[in-house]
Amino acid sequence: MKTSLARAVQSTMCVASAASVACVFLVAACSSNEDSSESSSDSSGDLGPSTSSPATTTTGGANVTSGAANTTGSTVTSGSTSSAATTGATTTGTSNASSTTDGSGGATATTGTDGGTSTTGTGGSSTDGTTTGTTVPNGDAFTVDYELASDVEPSAPGTIGIVTWSIADVDVESASIEFGLDTNYGMTAPVDLTAENLRTLLLGMKPASSYHFRISVLSGGTNYVSDDYVIETGPPTNEVSMGDFTIQQPDAYERGFMVLSYWQGTGSSMVFVLDADGDIVWWYDTGSNGIARARMSADGKNMWMITPNNMGGPLQRVSMDTLDAQSYSNAVGSHDMTPVSGATMAYLEYGESDCDSIFEIDPSGTTTEVFESDDELSGGGMCHANALRYSKAEDVYTLTDVSQDVLVVSRAGEIEWRLSELLPGGMATHGGRQHGQQLLDESILVFANAGGGQNVSAVVEYNLEGEEIWRYESGLYTANLGDVQRLPGGNTLVTFANDSVVQQVDPEKNVVLEFDGDGANIGYVLWTPSLYEPTPDQDL
Repeated sequence: MKTSLARAVQSTMCVASAASVACVFLVAACSSNEDSSESSSDSSGDLGPSTSSPATTTTGGANVTSGAANTTGSTVTSGSTSSAATTGATTTGTSNASSTTDGSGGATATTGTDGGTSTTGTGGSSTDGTTTGTTVPNGDAFTVDYELASDVEPSAPGTIGIVTWSIADVDVESASIEFGLDTNYGMTAPVDLTAENLRTLLLGMKPASSYHFRISVLSGGTNYVSDDYVIETGPPTNEVSMGDFTIQQPDAYERGFMVLSYWQGTGSSMVFVLDADGDIVWWYDTGSNGIARARMSADGKNMWMITPNNMGGPLQRVSMDTLDAQSYSNAVGSHDMTPVSGATMAYLEYGESDCDSIFEIDPSGTTTEVFESDDELSGGGMCHANALRYSKAEDVYTLTDVSQDVLVVSRAGEIEWRLSELLPGGMATHGGRQHGQQLLDESILVFANAGGGQNVSAVVEYNLEGEEIWRYESGLYTANLGDVQRLPGGNTLVTFANDSVVQQVDPEKNVVLEFDGDGANIGYVLWTPSLYEPTPDQDL
């Protein structure tokens, strides 16, 4: 039933032919809602490499003295430098060290015959901008400028920085920025050489912190690295209400970012991203009264948002620097949306008079209907689509109807199979009410709202023959929404929306992380190891 296809992982390769390339980086941390009859009922409705000397800085990075390996005396004024033209910039030599990135989380190992060092880090992202070959500190060739997004727009997060740069007399094949809380860096952002001035996002920085960054350029087997720079992030947001973030079993905890929203309650207009320590590293006020789902596009350039309102509402999109926002009144969506490829998203369309459908949309606002569910879900009763995911490997959507079924639909709009036909008792096998789901290689996960009995929700995993192979119950319950995601290391993320709890549990069902939403009803939640790559669920 599930076609076996080779997994495809999106990679980023920066290519240019010009001898001098200009680049830009962005450094960042990281009740019209549910129909009242549904919100009050449990049985009907639904929501529905390191430098030889560290950099020093004053406020805002205004006077930065930096020295990447064997480079000293380079001075940055007002956050900007052209090292070649800076008085006192002196290059004392090169290290000829070989630099490689491990591709698993931005960790960098550097070795050399004349004093190279070895460092490791956690977090960040793997990219095809990974650099290998001879490393040449070449700070005098780089011109670098940076600012915070909040310098551009005061309401933007102060955890987002914008870095522009160029390198003289080098034919750039690929490039990346290493960044982190010290000169071990630990995180890596890819450079898109096709973007205007090579403007790039560095996502995941904590607020009120000093972050080091340096640029790495690969050309003809040589890795050119800039000096080290320091940027000071702004204060944390006070617009998001949240309770405790408790890592209960650090050794078993899968570290990453979580993209969250609240569909109802205090802070329900906010979309935000938590890092692995529970710090809010990215946020955006939608101005809406509740967000059911927020998801990044597959190309990592935009965050999209959708309402929980059963009548539907316009989709919203904001660039990851939060400086470019758009509302799409022609797209009347609700409950859920998912990235497909590049900038394209898919969403549940609620604006038609018949049953809810799957539509695709791009940032221009162009929409295309992919699947019409009316003939497949109405069955003489209420149709109510409420969850949507896309599998890149299989090129299929999985669509949930609250009471009728989970459908696996090709991108061509054909039903490939139905979960109800696999289960011996149909959807009643797990209580007859479901929301979030995820199609895996050999199984499917379903959030069953009443899967543990009256007022007890459960996550049930079925193999593709319809046999239950794993179940998780915590005693928590939500009548609305509810979500599940299997993480790459085998843990499972479970969202109990109305109980305002998100848990990460290991395969033995031990809670390794618990997040408390401080009473707000939590929307669908997504875990991702990086804010640059397609999320792991897309590659299954």
